[in-house]
Amino acid sequence: MATRDPGEVAADALNDFFSQIYAFCETIFTRFFGNLYASFADVSINRWTKVICSVIGYLLLRPYIEKFFKKMHDRERKKIKEKEEAKKNEKKKAKISANALRGGGGRVLGEVENTDDEIEDGEDFATASGVPEWGKNARKRQKKYMKSLEKEAENRTHNLSEEQLMELLDWSDSENEKAAGKKE
Repeated sequence: MATRDPGEVAADALNDFFSQIYAFCETIFTRFFGNLYASFADVSINRWTKVICSVIGYLLLRPYIEKFFKKMHDRERKKIKEKEEAKKNEKKKAKISANALRGGGGRVLGEVENTDDEIEDGEDFATASGVPEWGKNARKRQKKYMKSLEKEAENRTHNLSEEQLMELLDWSDSENEKAAGKKE
């Protein structure tokens, strides 16, 4: 038995591969031109009528088809553009203006609501100076807090002995004076 050279095996494999590619290309070429010739040579009047009507119909309907798709595209672009503008405006515009935070509905900083001669008797100075008043809930919270502070102070004073009260009332500046006052 004779063994074949590896070079011969590779050459046979390449030869077979390229011959198959050539046969495939030749088949495609012959079929394409054969079918092209047959489609024009063996066509009946009925088939030519269908082709001609299809072309004319397409030419007549094409402008309307283009308008339809343009309208659909413009509608989508408009929606996208509106969303982008809304996002930009949302980012640019503050939810509350600085003047609203200051309590002035459109007043300029430093602008006074009432002048000194316009101040009414019952009106606070805080209102006349342009400083905003507290809201109803804030006044209630402050009043409640002040009452709790008063109660706490009363509880402390009731629990203190007389000696502790005297220490709290002693306003001397130094410890030496306090010590000297106790010795006497």
